[in-house]
Amino acid sequence: MKFSGSRSAGSVLLVLGLLLSGCSPTEDPASTPAATPDEGETAMAALDTCQKVAAGYIVQMPDGEFDVCPMESQYVASQGTLSGIPSATAEFGLSGFGPDFTDSAVSLNHPASGASDGTSLAIADRFNNRVLVFSSLPTGPTEPDVVIGQPDFQDITPGTGLADLNWPGAVEVTPEGALLIADTENGRILVYKSIPQSNGQPADFSLDLAALTGNTDAWPWGIWSDGTSLVVTDTRKGYVLVWDTFPTDENSAPTSSSDPEGVGTPRNITSDGSNFLIGDENGSQQECWGEPPANRNRQSHIWVDRLPIGAPDGCIWDWYQGDVSQRGVIALAAGGQDAHFWPSFPVDDATALQRQTTGSQNTPMGPPDGEQPGDPGEQPPSPGEPPMPGDPPTPGTQPAPGEPQAHRSESTIRTVSNMPQAPAHSYLGGDGGDVVITDTAIYFVEYNGNRVTGWNQFPSTLEGKAPDFSVFDADSDVSTLLRDGYLQNPVLANADGALVASSDYDRRMYVWNQAPGENGARADYVYLTGFPAWDNTYAQGTLIIAGRDSLAIWREFSPGNLPDEVIQGQLGTLALSDLKGVAYDGTYLAVSEPQSDTVAVFDGIPQLGEEPIRSYSVRGPGRLDMKDGLLAIAPKEGASVLLVDVTSSDEPRELPVRVNLPNQAKFLPFGFAIADTSFHRVQIWNSVDDALNGAEPARIIGGELGDRPQTRADRFYFPASLEVVAGHLYVAEFKFSNRILAFSE
Repeated sequence: MKFSGSRSAGSVLLVLGLLLSGCSPTEDPASTPAATPDEGETAMAALDTCQKVAAGYIVQMPDGEFDVCPMESQYVASQGTLSGIPSATAEFGLSGFGPDFTDSAVSLNHPASGASDGTSLAIADRFNNRVLVFSSLPTGPTEPDVVIGQPDFQDITPGTGLADLNWPGAVEVTPEGALLIADTENGRILVYKSIPQSNGQPADFSLDLAALTGNTDAWPWGIWSDGTSLVVTDTRKGYVLVWDTFPTDENSAPTSSSDPEGVGTPRNITSDGSNFLIGDENGSQQECWGEPPANRNRQSHIWVDRLPIGAPDGCIWDWYQGDVSQRGVIALAAGGQDAHFWPSFPVDDATALQRQTTGSQNTPMGPPDGEQPGDPGEQPPSPGEPPMPGDPPTPGTQPAPGEPQAHRSESTIRTVSNMPQAPAHSYLGGDGGDVVITDTAIYFVEYNGNRVTGWNQFPSTLEGKAPDFSVFDADSDVSTLLRDGYLQNPVLANADGALVASSDYDRRMYVWNQAPGENGARADYVYLTGFPAWDNTYAQGTLIIAGRDSLAIWREFSPGNLPDEVIQGQLGTLALSDLKGVAYDGTYLAVSEPQSDTVAVFDGIPQLGEEPIRSYSVRGPGRLDMKDGLLAIAPKEGASVLLVDVTSSDEPRELPVRVNLPNQAKFLPFGFAIADTSFHRVQIWNSVDDALNGAEPARIIGGELGDRPQTRADRFYFPASLEVVAGHLYVAEFKFSNRILAFSE
């Protein structure tokens, strides 16, 4: 295989991961017919690895092995040096097209839900703060006719008016043609008496859940209605709200508001009008029907032949979301990659076990087995109290660290001809996702796949069933997020003027030769990493990325070269299983292991069996940063940012600052900053001493404490990582947004 750029001595870490079949879109999706599976496989076979990466196919590496692809990028570089605290409004944005706009009507960013009245189709385009409406049912690449929540198909700015949306989680269409939208971050349900026919049309009224229920932090996620009853999940509160009669105005309060036993954070709603299934990321029923998955918190609660009021009658394992027809139930699972079918609504163990799947063997996006990063805390803490934690851990003891392994510095080279081809499509649902069944077609809203795919009819067998068409792109296997340069959970580093962003979810690392200075600049290199890297660090030519049980080390990093060494299983004498932090200042190397509540510090990069010079007991440590021996420890969960001088015998000290699940604390050229993730802001001090002494921040970028998140140029949704390169402070967002915002003086 051919590789551009330099390669460090001893680096032979190349291997091609499992590939999704398909072809690269080369024409306007509105005018190009979808490729058939055979055509897609033929076109895909003609592409090399880096062509597949550029086209947006999901290409992943086996554990510990790496590949790198040069990309054809052109952009204006960031100019000058940022010598002081920047302004509070972003100048431009990366990981997308811009801070508050997108490219077109077909540029999706995490579609979360779909609904149809049998004639039209509505899709909630969650991260783009809009709902897209097709006036007729599409059966191939088609542009939507109407956008709701925005004045046009480029604007994605959130708002609070009746014509605005902020992170819509679900849509529903009643048999009478009323359209309802769960406007999640505005804490309300927008009600349209009929499906809008013009862009930006305001709703007829809204159901403000704070006013109607008293929950000022309402977070509606799932919604269902048959035109008579209405059911809504208030996910953060854990409540299920029921209207016995369809609401007629903004004063229509729910007739029932319950916190059902065993229900944690109820999400999507699936119903046949009699029975109800509500997916849950944090269910706590002791036993469910069917076969349990690895994550027993993922449950779908079921109410049999009644509205979902009070305790459920049972549950099935995993968190599903889907639709029902006379043929049965079709659903996607939050953590999976298959379409699932039950010939009848699952109401007991026997009917639950009748589930059939498409039997995909593809490698999904993100970490194996559908694992996704836990939500940051979703409620701000009360004064004097610790913040709300993220999603609770799986019941039971922590997994034991992996068996120690020797350092790994090379692996076998394999070529594309040696790799198996995946036989089926991956239906990547994730935290959103939905199924819409109509007489014309069956639609799969693939939240993590960032696409809407479809079947022309119900198949005779689900096994290996690939989509018959794709709605927003000609190729049903392309991830348009990857194709269009979006990064999931980017963590930033300055590599002597190059900008580095590693992504645990993408299992990739993106490198810009120079810090970019304009909207939408694409990386010069895309690395395929052999593990999901949660943190990274750079000092004096050495780049290190770390995650799970592995570290990859470039001892003389330059854009395009491969790592010199991959360490797996054990660092020195420290067993590795779930690395969440790494920091290197050119002298000392520190890593955090939340499974053992340990932060270990070594004198340089240790040899196997070498003891750390310091070991700190820290509850749930996360990302790290270090400068001249001063180590900053951010929590994986919690509200304590710690500082410690590793050259002394001192114990870590807690900073007297108010934060909520901060993902990173960072030393900057002009001071010290905290990515205050769940308060949706970045706090910046002129010096670390100011933060240690409890001084007020010199500047806070983002909204006021307690404000709802908004994806504007001057606001954040889960800021999680920051770095200064050249003339800009870059701030990367996490999980529920994927922007990188650039701030200048």
